Formats: sequence, C-alpha cells, structure tokens
Amino acid sequence: KSLTMVWLAKWIRENVEGSRVLVITDRIELDEQIEGIFYGVGEEIHRTTSGQDLISNLNAAKPWLIGSLIHKFAGKEEGDIAGYIEDLRKHLPKDFRAKGDMFVFVDECHRTQSGDLHKAMKAILPNAMFIGFTGTPLLKADKQSSIEIFGSYIHTYKYDEAVKDGVVLD
Repeated sequence: KSLTMVWLAKWIRENVEGSRVLVITDRIELDEQIEGIFYGVGEEIHRTTSGQDLISNLNAAKPWLIGSLIHKFAGKEEGDIAGYIEDLRKHLPKDFRAKGDMFVFVDECHRTQSGDLHKAMKAILPNAMFIGFTGTPLLKADKQSSIEIFGSYIHTYKYDEAVKDGVVLD
C-alpha cells in the first residue's frame, strides 16, 4: 500500500503540472512509516508539526509532498464540526487557497473517511482529488460509504485472492 502511494505520487508529479500530494494518516507510526518509504526512494516528504504548519504548507507552493496526521484538521474542542469549520475559515490566512493541483492520499480511509475530521479536510481542500487507501477488509456497510466518498475502486485485492496467493492464511 505504501509503495503504491510512492509510485502514484511520483507518477502524478511527473505527469500533472503543478501537482502536489498530501498523504494523510491517522497514527504517528503510519506517518513515520510513510516518511521512511518516501525517503527510501529519494523523495523528501515534509511531515507537518501542527495544524498551523499544515495550513502554512498548503498555502505555499512548496513542498510538493506533505505528510500529516488527520488530527491536524481538528480544533481543540470536539463535537461541533460545523462550528469548527466556520471558525477555521475565519482564522485561515485571507489569501488561503491550497496552492497547486492537490491530490490527497487518505491512508486507512476506512477509519477516517466519514468522520468529522474528513469533513474538515474536505472543507479546507474543496478542489482536491481524494484517493483512499486501505489494507483492511471492508465491512459491507463500509464499502458503500467508501464508494460514496471516494468513487469507484481503482484496484481491489480480495481476501480469497490473498489466500490463493499464499500471503495470508485462511
């Protein structure tokens, strides 16, 4: 999954002029893992240190590759997502607009795709192309939500295929 993100990010950079990639994870360990994979192929990824750092980097033309925890889209108070988004918009720099043709890779999308943090992310990045990644089998209820949020599947690897290939045990 991580290598697919790397290859896709590199392809996007080489084929879409002005493109930028934001990789969203939901755990520090995944954020560090993604950073290591990108560095392993000679690509520097800026890992955001705060919500303000995320906004500042989105509002600038560089870096082309950013990594962030989805929690950086959150305010200090939980619950009132509409109020948070409104407050966020009021406090964004007046000239805020994510610079470049933004592609957002949402890792472990089955956990973060339909929650309030995803809504905040979409509000901040209304023109971005969102691509969800998951290595976890989706429940039937999650499948419909995934398709509604991200669109049709680019590729799937079914459990029975993995058993047949010998990469998992039944």
